[in-house]
Amino acid sequence: MFTCFIGPRMERVRWRCWVLSLVALVSLVSCTTTSGTSRGDRYGYDNSASAACRQNPANCIALTGKEAAFEPIREVGTVVASSAAVMGALDDLVRKSIEDALVDCANMARSEVLLRYPKTFEGPTPNADECKQWTVDARGRSVTWAVRLGMEMHDVASQCAQEELSRLRPGGFSVEQRYRYDGRLKRWKQVSAEEEQALIDSGNAGELKGTLKPDVVIHSGDPVNVQAVYDFKFPCANTDRAPEWDRYPENHPYEGSSQRDMYMEALGPEPVRIVPRLGVIR
Repeated sequence: MFTCFIGPRMERVRWRCWVLSLVALVSLVSCTTTSGTSRGDRYGYDNSASAACRQNPANCIALTGKEAAFEPIREVGTVVASSAAVMGALDDLVRKSIEDALVDCANMARSEVLLRYPKTFEGPTPNADECKQWTVDARGRSVTWAVRLGMEMHDVASQCAQEELSRLRPGGFSVEQRYRYDGRLKRWKQVSAEEEQALIDSGNAGELKGTLKPDVVIHSGDPVNVQAVYDFKFPCANTDRAPEWDRYPENHPYEGSSQRDMYMEALGPEPVRIVPRLGVIR
């Protein structure tokens, strides 16, 4: 179901922060949020899109292709991510809460971004031909609209996921964490945001080739114990078909394999796609 962020949400934030503080005081357990790494192609966050959605709900309906229902990002029933929930197994209730929140983030991100370009396309969403047309992004790069919109939507969805999982799963997740995987030894290690940025800034970004960077990883509190893997997928034009997993191109270290194959080989759990309008795709 599509959700736009609206004013009352801040009231829920304050309430949830109070509950989390109470839980921490009683249990004497301190949880810290695992920060996700930044995308190399970071786009600005445009609050005016949210305003347009709030002021005219018809905008949201037009963009998603179905009626919007304004409700809060979902939580784990009446329990707000206690330390026991983080450190324990990923049960069905917790998993559903996480996936519902990620779907809401994907839907919101699609509307947020498309509302930035109200007069760019013939309709509220681009058609297949418009998606193939070239544009110049905020960094002066020539890309197709499909690429530009997809990157911007990923950026907004990742910020939303960081915020929501910080409440639902504090200390038990990573957003856009990069992994360096050794297929011979079947081992991986995390690449820090600082290391990644240093390689990019020094002109050695090629050393990141062959690393893996799923959008969201859920773990037990110990990053080694991966429990679920999610990737946002943003088709450019509206479609009722789930997008396929990207396949690695010729001369890539993982040539012939898909993202799904490599995520599963390296991290363990079968990865799941999160798609606007379509929801959770396994």
